[in-house]
Amino acid sequence: MIAQNPIPPPLMIDTGLNEPPRKGRHSKFLQILDTSRRLFLDQGYDASSMDAIAREAGVSKATLYAHFESKEALFAVLIEEECRAITDRIWPADVDPIDVEGTLRRVAENIATVFLDQRGLAIHRLIIAEAGKFPEIGRIFWEAGPQTLNHRLGGFLREAAARGLLDVPDPELAAIQFLSLVRGDLPLQSVLSFRSLQAEASRLVEGAVRLFMAGYAKGR
Repeated sequence: MIAQNPIPPPLMIDTGLNEPPRKGRHSKFLQILDTSRRLFLDQGYDASSMDAIAREAGVSKATLYAHFESKEALFAVLIEEECRAITDRIWPADVDPIDVEGTLRRVAENIATVFLDQRGLAIHRLIIAEAGKFPEIGRIFWEAGPQTLNHRLGGFLREAAARGLLDVPDPELAAIQFLSLVRGDLPLQSVLSFRSLQAEASRLVEGAVRLFMAGYAKGR
């Protein structure tokens, strides 16, 4: 739906970049974050008040505001954490620099899994729904999600080229091309949710890996 009002200027939100890792965070902080995640996903951003978040999290409003100065700031931290978690799910922790095709297939399968997963889909819908009102959320999503994944894959492709495994003149462009091939129209179809996408996801994964290796594998 097209907004009737002009887009407000970007909100400069403190996203919590200086917060300690999740395991080292205060339990109240995590209670609030987990509760806000549930309410935002179940009810949407507008319908989830700070009063409701404090009540459901079992904390006082003073405690809530001690951790997050506003609902916008809380939402920003939540989106950043979710995007980072999804990116870490997609990128294998044990990347094999020699097995290029195998690594690409794992990355592609993980991307498809995110779009077939109800939580990943719900986060995607929430971001799309609110990015128009809060352009800063779009920036947070981009930097913690797609941009980070682009950089990781680009670095992997650069190393593979240095090892003589790929002929990739522009690793950053090649990374974007591969990820675009994998996504295809999965994001749109996932949001619409009008049919099962398992078979389509498998086709996209195999087609993306095949086409990418045909274009960039050394000696092909």
